[in-house]
Amino acid sequence: MFSSDEAVRKNSFPVATKQRRLFAFPGERQGIVAAPHYTGDKAYLNAHGPNGGPGLYAVTFILARPNSRNSPEDEIKFAADLQGDSHLAIAKPAVIIDIDPDQVLMSYKAPAGSLLFRGYPNKDGYLGKLISDPFFAADRSAAERVATTAVQGLLSNLSSQLDIPLIIDIVEVAELSTQAKGVSFFTPFPPASMAVKGEGTFDDPEFEHVVALYREAINSNTPIYRFLCFYKILELSRKRRERFGRKHKASFKQPRPGEQIPLRETNAMEEWLNALFYVNRDWDQGIFDQVFRPEALGKKINNLFDNQLRPIRDKIAHGILDSGEFLLLDKQEDLELVGKWLPLMRCLARRVMKNDFKEYLEFLNEDGSVVDTSKP
Repeated sequence: MFSSDEAVRKNSFPVATKQRRLFAFPGERQGIVAAPHYTGDKAYLNAHGPNGGPGLYAVTFILARPNSRNSPEDEIKFAADLQGDSHLAIAKPAVIIDIDPDQVLMSYKAPAGSLLFRGYPNKDGYLGKLISDPFFAADRSAAERVATTAVQGLLSNLSSQLDIPLIIDIVEVAELSTQAKGVSFFTPFPPASMAVKGEGTFDDPEFEHVVALYREAINSNTPIYRFLCFYKILELSRKRRERFGRKHKASFKQPRPGEQIPLRETNAMEEWLNALFYVNRDWDQGIFDQVFRPEALGKKINNLFDNQLRPIRDKIAHGILDSGEFLLLDKQEDLELVGKWLPLMRCLARRVMKNDFKEYLEFLNEDGSVVDTSKP
């Protein structure tokens, strides 16, 4: 907390500097692949590249307890270097049993076949990781999708019956023929300087509500919950504007810049993002790919809300649509559908908040420049 107005003026608007390079949108799931490159008579193994080709795969899931991680957030480790953790006791010293197993077996039966998982205890005897027996998949992405859907179903069953959380922290996919390994994880948030005032007056309940929803979304690593938080911000904005529009009718013409998604032009994308984020602006192609989805280019926020986001929200909130279609929370394809919209939804939430509430990002101009609002 600042002790004086002078401290606010000195610390509210530091010069923006690049601290470290972002390779994905902070807080979103990302992955890296370590793929050996072969020469000579094994050069054929390079044919399918990092994403792999048809063959055998093994997928490892590293578990974690709530509010804990397997390694510092700025370190990326493969499964062999991680023990994992959970509340599920399977071996000594966590449980006192006549035998001391070094693994437990769990199976999942699906229409396409069965998967067998081996669960391994950490040093304290709690389930730390699950490794699938080798199975055939078309490529790395397909292997991760199949195994993740299966293991999430298993963990949900255990969690609901035992009343304990079972959280997947890291997923590693190994292509057995090439020994290429890829891990997926949540991209950490980089440090941010104190670029806003440390004081404020909250006299608008709707503003209090949307900033609380935004923090809830950022604090959570559950895609479904984050989607609903960002969606609620967009929904509240629409209802607020409808209410104000009815009240003021034609005289209410509030300017709302930036509510049309730019096309895939680097300068336009950078400018659009710079109007919404002041710190950590080291945008790269990976971030552009995550934020500016092809289905959104050139569309207005209301169009995306009605045609892209509302159907997903209905699947989540109501469980089933008139067509009988519903979202399975453990099905990886459905979670990917939710997750692909989260980076853009975060931006859209900031966009409508900036347009609806003058106190939000009031120091940030549309060209990305900063104005010192502490001066009269």
